[in-house]
This record gives sequence, structure tokens and C-alpha cells, in this order.
Amino acid sequence: MAIDDHATEYVLGHSEAELCRLAFQAALTEPITRQLLADAGVEAGMSVLDVGTGRGDVALLVSELVGDSGRVVGVDRAPAAIAVAQERAAGLPNVSFRAGDPAEIAFTSPFDAVVGRYVLQFQPDPADLLRSLGAHVRPGGIVAFHEIDWSGHRSVPSVPSWDRCCGLVTHAIRPGGANLDTGSRLPSFFAAAGLPAPSMRMTTIVGAGSNSHDVIERIANLFRSLRPQIEALGLADPGEIDSLAERLAEDVPASASFIAAGSEVTAWCRVT
Repeated sequence: MAIDDHATEYVLGHSEAELCRLAFQAALTEPITRQLLADAGVEAGMSVLDVGTGRGDVALLVSELVGDSGRVVGVDRAPAAIAVAQERAAGLPNVSFRAGDPAEIAFTSPFDAVVGRYVLQFQPDPADLLRSLGAHVRPGGIVAFHEIDWSGHRSVPSVPSWDRCCGLVTHAIRPGGANLDTGSRLPSFFAAAGLPAPSMRMTTIVGAGSNSHDVIERIANLFRSLRPQIEALGLADPGEIDSLAERLAEDVPASASFIAAGSEVTAWCRVT
């Protein structure tokens, strides 16, 4: 979820369909984010700032880990997303949400950790945001982010419809301000922000022929959300756009191919 000064122009928008897409994606990537939080040392009793919280998926995950003795504050610039997050967290006393930019909001006390998923990729200057967020973390506290790297999309043997769909998605996201290689650039962003070199993991969610439903559904949902941008940029004619997402469900199983849309990259460090 984008949180920069151009949040109202966030390329994927904040429609009901987009929030549903985010829900599916969150379920698929939850184990990776959970592993990041465990690796980073998020534990019971901590206070955690969730940046670009969106519909609150990461905040709710963190709330499980910090327990009743901890607290989670989720921040996002999109009021529509915050409204959904607040509804989902109703009855959870250790979770709250605020609308605004975490680099500008004043907090009464520092946090034990600041975390985020798919946030830095939409920032014009990710290092600058990390630098600002570091000021909200106590000495010895945690900075942990989960980002994506789109450079790894592929199919083997090649599935033309899969390769075309991934290519259209990346070409449509880039003009909206997304950095397609954010995952690979995390070490340089941390360094430019004055943070220690992070520990890192990389995971790729892949499909295998007929056992590819979740991977296909994820890219198809993203393709549908980006349809207005694909059309506006003239990247494909309407006929191709109408059929491409549906063709994936037939072409990938028929090919018995390996497919991957990108890599999930996690990075974490302790603030000195």
C-alpha cells in the first residue's frame, strides 16, 4: 500500500475489488511475512509500528506475536483502507490505526520495531522513508521489511500467455511509480538510510503445471486491477486484455511448466 505524497494516485487504487485482491495476496504471503517477523525478533510485549498497513493484514499478524502486553499501530494514507482495517480489528485492544504519513505523524514514544510489506517499492526515495522511520525506533529496536522483486518472472518451458501477462503487469506498474527491483536493492536502501546491513531471505512462490492455482490467481487478480493502466498506456488491445487472464488457467496446466512471477525478499536489522 503506497504512502507517499502521491497516495491518491496509487497505481492499484483502493477499490473494493483491490481490497479483495490484497486479501488473497495476504493469505498467500502470510507465511513469508511471519517468518520475517520471527527472524527479526518481534515478540510478546513489544510496541510495533506497521507502515502502509492497508487493510491491516500485517498489523493483525503482529498483534498475535506481541500479545495483550504489546501494542501495534498501523498507519496508511488511504482512509478507505484504514476503515477496513479498523473494522477487522474491532475488539482487539492491542491494535490501533491512524491515517497519515508515518514520517510526519508525531508519536508519544518510540517503538520497539517498525515493519512493512510492499511499501518501499512505491516510494520515490525509499532510503529517505527508512531514515525517517528509524527515528521512531528505540536504540536496539528492529527495522523489518518485506518487498518484491519483479525481475524473476519466468516460465519453463515457456508459456507465452504467462510471460505476456507478467510483462504487461510490470510495464503497467512502473509508470505508476513502483520500483520493480526494490527487493534486490534493500541493502543499498538500508545503507543510504544509515541503518546497519540487514539480514535477508529470498523466497519465490512458484507453480507447477496443474498445481499452480494460487500463483495464477495472484497474477490474474493483479492484471485485472491494472487493466485501466494497461489500456491507458496502450500496452495491449482490448481483445487480448479480455482473454489473457482466463487463458492462464488453461495454458499453464497444459504445459506442465514451472512458473514464477517474482521473488519475495525480506530484510531486517537492529538500530544502533
